[in-house]
Amino acid sequence: MSNDINTPTVGGKGNYDGGYARFLKAYQEFKGECPRGVSLKIQKSGLRYNLLLQFKQPPTGKRLPKTANLECTPQGVIDGVKKAKLVSEALGTITSASEFWNWYDATILGKNQIEDNLITYRDIFKQIENEYFAGYNRNTGRKRSRDIASDLASYESTKEAYFRLFPDWDEYPSWESFNTMLYTPLQNGEKLVGSKTFKERYYILQAIAEKSPNKEHLLKQLEPINAKQTQFKKKQRISIDAFKDWWYSAKQEAYTVKSPQHQSSRHNWLWVTGMAVMYGLRPTEIAAAVNLTKPFVTDDGITIKALSDPDNQDNYLVLGDYVYFTDAEGRKVSIKTGGRIVAPIPSPEMFDFLELKQPLLPEYSPRKGSKPKSIIGGFDATFSQRLQFMKCPVTQKYAFRRLYNLLGEKYGLPIELRARLMGHSAIINQGKYKTEGIDATLEVLKGGSKLPIPLDVAIERLTALGFDVDTPEAKAFLGVIYQID
Repeated sequence: MSNDINTPTVGGKGNYDGGYARFLKAYQEFKGECPRGVSLKIQKSGLRYNLLLQFKQPPTGKRLPKTANLECTPQGVIDGVKKAKLVSEALGTITSASEFWNWYDATILGKNQIEDNLITYRDIFKQIENEYFAGYNRNTGRKRSRDIASDLASYESTKEAYFRLFPDWDEYPSWESFNTMLYTPLQNGEKLVGSKTFKERYYILQAIAEKSPNKEHLLKQLEPINAKQTQFKKKQRISIDAFKDWWYSAKQEAYTVKSPQHQSSRHNWLWVTGMAVMYGLRPTEIAAAVNLTKPFVTDDGITIKALSDPDNQDNYLVLGDYVYFTDAEGRKVSIKTGGRIVAPIPSPEMFDFLELKQPLLPEYSPRKGSKPKSIIGGFDATFSQRLQFMKCPVTQKYAFRRLYNLLGEKYGLPIELRARLMGHSAIINQGKYKTEGIDATLEVLKGGSKLPIPLDVAIERLTALGFDVDTPEAKAFLGVIYQID
């Protein structure tokens, strides 16, 4: 009975298992983890004990205890250490006394907030994950799903990869951990600030801050940082003559390979390069073609002939929303900009040269147990390996899309149409795929000289050649060509 009388009453809320002894043991074990300048303090008030934070308080600078909405329990001690770290950080970054105490009331005391508003990184990451998979693909408008490998890979590369830079997901968001994550050096040793990675880290931190109870404080610290990307990978390009020379040489060399399997593989991937140039496709998109060897019928009954059909002069290619392969669990792989119908560059000679009427789509099966990122990028990765093996002058697969865009401009396809066929906007086309340089300009000009000329110029040239443009026959020809009523 005497033990019950002598045991202090602990402050805080709720009923506690083990009482003062367990609380005091936790206090002795964890108080040393508080940052310098901010400590935990047990203060007696009558027969009750309360757990407080003690620090130099602005604006007086006097070191005094301050209530921190902490329970006198082992968990209360752990929460106290976390709050001590937040206070230490705020004292080092907030210069206004009034701003500090507003922050303290909101973050430490939880005034005007729900009681459990002090959420951890783990809680925030889960919110972001759930919101991501409840959303829609920004390119296609398709509902995202954990059953689609492409969505899992996209989440991992754009969200989870950055979450993993936080070592302790059970911490409360703080500027100290934000700053550490943002400025973690790149593993390849390249400059961090100005890189794409730095920009993406910055915007992930903004998203995390928006869900944090100390939102205003964190966003204010992020605000003066310039996250603009200033470092870009040099875009490779290849001229049409260089491409044709390499392709023809690689094709001839493929016939000399003794192994039928290896010879077939080379022919298959060379066919993919030809498709990439003539249709402006990403390699994986070619794996989504559905009318290579059989016709495709649209929902409204329109038949698109098979590419292999010798009577098919249009050579339209129909892309489905998904490629032909899945992961081991049957999860589908979507293409970046969704299914669509595409047309080749209007050059029958080039089309025949690349032997595209004989589809040779490579067989690809993701390795069992591969991560989603490896599954969706496996076809592209194999394509890049084959290019290097066949000594292609370029290593970037997008160089072929840039060549398609150049040829499209040369043959008179307007930028809006080229962009639509490539699956993006005219702005993206102009900024990402326009090929600069004198040789590229000359290539376009050579093609431009063969394009139709204006009506008045045509009449002038015909007249100079001695033709009477006022005859019924001449007017009929000009009317058809220039759509004159």
